[in-house]
This record gives sequence, C-alpha cells and structure tokens, in this order.
Amino acid sequence: MYPIINLRCHKMDLHWYLRTLEEVVSRVLSSTFSIKASRLEGLTGVWVGDEKLTAVGIRVSQWIAYHGLALNVTIDLTPFQWIVPCGIQDRRVGSIKGLLGESLSSNGHGTTDIRHGDDNLRIDVTHKSLVKEFCEVFQVELCQKPIPMLELL
Repeated sequence: MYPIINLRCHKMDLHWYLRTLEEVVSRVLSSTFSIKASRLEGLTGVWVGDEKLTAVGIRVSQWIAYHGLALNVTIDLTPFQWIVPCGIQDRRVGSIKGLLGESLSSNGHGTTDIRHGDDNLRIDVTHKSLVKEFCEVFQVELCQKPIPMLELL
C-alpha cells in the first residue's frame, strides 16, 4: 500500500504517521484474519510473536507523504533465510498465509473461506481491508476514477 497523503491535513509528525500506518495493518489482521498483531518498542513494522509481517518505509516532502508499507500475505519466505532483513538478527519474517497454516482448505461446509482460501482471494480480501481500514483510521474517503481504455494505450 503506497498512499499519498498530505500530513498537513492530519498531523505533521512522522512518528505519528508511521505508528498510524502500523495501526491500519493491525486492524486488518485482527478484523479480517483474527490475527493479533503488535508493535515492538524501537522497531518499525507490525509483528506477530517474533515474526515481522509488515515493513514500513515512508518518504515525505513538504509534508506530502508517499511510499508506505508492504504486508506479507502469501509471499515465499525462503529468500529471507539468506539475509538479515532490516538488520534485525533475532526475528523472522512471516506472512498471513504462514500464520494461518495450510492444514485447512475449507470451512467444514465444502466452501473455501478467506482464512484458508486460495492466494488470489487472500490477496484481494487483504487489499480491500487495507483500503477500508486506512480510510477509517485517517478519516478520508477514497474516490476511484475509472481510467478509459484509450488512456491506458
């Protein structure tokens, strides 16, 4: 999620903005996946136990913030075994899919649900939840404008 937001209309405080982005993700994890996430003192990101699910990085110019966050939904975590992400030695990188596990593929009634569904569904639901929670937390309204096909060409 890479929001572009004028912090003059909210709060001109970069630490507040980082913590508020983390709050958006914590709400998504709780409301959509029933995952209890937290923040760790001195470390940016959203955590579940010792696993970092969200990396946050912002750029701000004249109080216009851009860049944002990456929430690991279904990512292959193998490459993270070869590096020390964010220079943090004693923690791991995690994902929603990894936390939910792959042992259950249905809700017991023969239909797939978002907690145990396919990757595309999980990504789509996460995206919608991120937008919803962002709008609620920042008290903004998302206005989408369709782009005509000719403009894309």
